[in-house]
Amino acid sequence: MQNYSFAQCMKKLFVLVFFSSYFLFAQDIDSIGTLPSVESQAYHEYRLKNSIPFYNLSKIQNMVSKLEPVPVDPEMAAEGDIVDYYVSLSDKDFNKLSDKEKFTYTMIHPEYMSQVCADEMTILDEDKKIFGYLCPTFDESSWSERQRSFLNSNRKVVINLIKEISLKDQHIGLNCKMALEEINATEIIPFLVDFYNTKGKKDRDILTLLLTLVKNNKYYPFTRSNVYRELYGDDKSYYDSYIEYTELNEEYIIKSAKNFYVKLYNSRTF
Repeated sequence: MQNYSFAQCMKKLFVLVFFSSYFLFAQDIDSIGTLPSVESQAYHEYRLKNSIPFYNLSKIQNMVSKLEPVPVDPEMAAEGDIVDYYVSLSDKDFNKLSDKEKFTYTMIHPEYMSQVCADEMTILDEDKKIFGYLCPTFDESSWSERQRSFLNSNRKVVINLIKEISLKDQHIGLNCKMALEEINATEIIPFLVDFYNTKGKKDRDILTLLLTLVKNNKYYPFTRSNVYRELYGDDKSYYDSYIEYTELNEEYIIKSAKNFYVKLYNSRTF
């Protein structure tokens, strides 16, 4: 049987790439090995940056440090096969946490870990693109059903906490964006638009999140647009979905999100 130490598992948990093929943007991988520009590399790191909630953080980090991985399928693990793992608090300990503590725990520690290896490929000019999908947040790991249930069952709390830490950090972390996508947080659209406009318009994954919320709710004017076809058309895949960053595309995305919000909530103002 192959044993995995806690340190090894934790290392795998917090490397910020998840799917092995996410970065297969074939048209952007230079066949002779050209490296992306300094600007592109910096923006890539910026996109992967997570938010670290401050709600009893030391307590949660201490609890996480004591966890041991448990195989999802003990029989396969006993036979030496590659299996997935849970690295999680007991239900008793999890239920003792306050909502803020559960939020901190969920944001910094995905409980489900896959043993599938992930190889990162190079994207050129990443800083000049608006992507159709967010980067995956965690390497080879994801939120458990229990964590997803917490997020969805406490959407108002989660949205308010994300607003609070984002305003404090002046940044909406990738894990927070993924949480907002998970709970379909359409009510936060005005906050996202304002945050994007007032923070220098440098985080274009906020535009990606707006696109995702509008798309997932099947807003008809958007689903028949050229931008939708370029990002999500039948001939597009998750792996090569982006449009160039231009002021025109930026304006269209924000306008679509605003119009969708006004229609959804019967709001006369935005």
